[in-house]
Amino acid sequence: MPRRYKIRFPDVESYEAAQTLATGNSNAVRPRGAQEFGRSLVRVKNDKRRYISVEPATQLPEAVGEERLGRQLESFYKQFGGNIVEDYRYNLEADIFDPSAFSPDDPHAPSLDDVLTLIEAQNAWQKSTGENVTIAVIDTGIDGTRPEFPASKRVGQWQPLNDTPWTDPHGHGTMCAAIAAGTRSEGGAFDGVAPGATLIACKTGFFDSELAAIYDYLIGLVQAQDMTVIATNSFGIFTGTPPPVPTDSDFIPALDDALAAGVKVFFSAGNYHAEAGGSSEKCEPNSIWLYKCRVDVMTVATCNMDGEMWYYSSRGPGQHFGEPDTNSKPDVTAPTPPHGRILYGSTIKSLPNGWGTSGACPQVAGLAALLLSKNPKLTTNQLFDYIRNSAIQLDHNPACCGAGIINCKRAIDSF
Repeated sequence: MPRRYKIRFPDVESYEAAQTLATGNSNAVRPRGAQEFGRSLVRVKNDKRRYISVEPATQLPEAVGEERLGRQLESFYKQFGGNIVEDYRYNLEADIFDPSAFSPDDPHAPSLDDVLTLIEAQNAWQKSTGENVTIAVIDTGIDGTRPEFPASKRVGQWQPLNDTPWTDPHGHGTMCAAIAAGTRSEGGAFDGVAPGATLIACKTGFFDSELAAIYDYLIGLVQAQDMTVIATNSFGIFTGTPPPVPTDSDFIPALDDALAAGVKVFFSAGNYHAEAGGSSEKCEPNSIWLYKCRVDVMTVATCNMDGEMWYYSSRGPGQHFGEPDTNSKPDVTAPTPPHGRILYGSTIKSLPNGWGTSGACPQVAGLAALLLSKNPKLTTNQLFDYIRNSAIQLDHNPACCGAGIINCKRAIDSF
């Protein structure tokens, strides 16, 4: 993938004028000399934070596109005072999602249904299925051809410019959406933890500019439409050593604003334990990174169906534990089965090494939807306490599993 750049402008006038240079819009008044640069591909425009994110034009040979974009970036700086940085990119969290590692679908293998039974989701549906709550899946998109996601369930979308949110060539986002809030009501193969919840498809390549724009979009929904919004995030930085804090981030300020606006945010703990040199039975070393250490987000580990931690599930207490506004991580654990059958893109597939913490996080987001549907006035602290206090303790140090494995019935009955 070509490198992408984020340009932040000092004022509204320069932000708006610079976009004519980026797009080559012949109907706009363009800066002198703009015609020589050719068209670059603008992927994100953020009016609130006054930045655009650009990459080389796809219709040009790679070397030509890079060279023209370089001249364009120079003009952004000289003519408009733009602050130019590389658009930081996060990623999916392990090669367990390499399609070459998937097993053929085995109808006798454990599936999402078995996971829901283990965490007692079906037993909680007598009191709540997640109605009037929306889960934003911040991921690779959602396959809108699947009956698990009928039109009645879709209440919003965000995507980079020139993209489509209800498509998912990778499959990972569709998996997360199915786990959180899929439904059998119109012929789907699986129900999710909160089959009555609605969905927002937030399609991203995990660039800082995209993540910030997504959270700004969610803030708008909460403030303008009074929606109850949960965000499930299964991405991170795949490394076995503590990463430096990304500089020039717009994602983190947008996350701050979203949390202040009332968006409830859940993150996968990460799949970095083996990468950090940890053995499967040990609850050390630390391998939960960056923003996942925050006290105002819930961070989710994963175990197998017998309660043993998956060898890759990141351990706490977290890179920034002990600093202000952090807590010991992970918060809780959710199970994913070996060779587990799950919707992955347009088809059902079996993943030999479970679904990662990627597949654990949307389970807890779904549980949050069950609770918020019953009481939408829950504060973030109250919501997190209900989830942690109802978890079933596991025979592991909290640095492995947090409060334990989630239990939907215990949580909903604790009101």
